[in-house]
Amino acid sequence: MPMIQRALLATTMFSAMIVIAGLSGCTTYTWDDGHKETVWGQPTRDETMTKDEVESEAPTYRVPGETPE
Repeated sequence: MPMIQRALLATTMFSAMIVIAGLSGCTTYTWDDGHKETVWGQPTRDETMTKDEVESEAPTYRVPGETPE
């Protein structure tokens, strides 16, 4: 493989890894009208709950930009 193609491949792979790593901590909200909004971070969870308690709990949803109660 010529040196120019290797450099292009390496640059493309590095760029793709940066994009994937950057989006890994995001949460995407999809609204009923089809509008999507991606925000940094993920909904918080109570880390003191047991596995059984977590599995039996109903899912919770947050509205972007509003502080949960």
